[in-house]
Amino acid sequence: MNNVFAIQRAESFHVQVMEYQWSRSALSLKLSRLNSPDIQYVRFNGVEVFAGPMQWEGANFMLQPAAACLEVLQVAARVSDFTTEKDIQERKLKLYTVELPQMSVQIVCTMASKQAG
Repeated sequence: MNNVFAIQRAESFHVQVMEYQWSRSALSLKLSRLNSPDIQYVRFNGVEVFAGPMQWEGANFMLQPAAACLEVLQVAARVSDFTTEKDIQERKLKLYTVELPQMSVQIVCTMASKQAG
């Protein structure tokens, strides 16, 4: 599977939540490569759900199908039981995940982008 942000050697990155503004639905992550000055940022806008630690190792961000996105939104009580996968797609909501040894980081948002440091 391919990393959605095309991050090379994703396992060698330390990820840290730099800013999370619930009121603005914005999340910014700082990605720093171990033993290197290489720094990148990933910004998420229109955030509906963020579930994960404040920092972790590994930046293998994967985009999940609409069905998985709907399930996360339902568990977080962010949508009604009548919401469908089509509704999720029309609202342009996407689920990004990073698999960690103990858990899965989950971010549901409408827009995401990677920027160099």
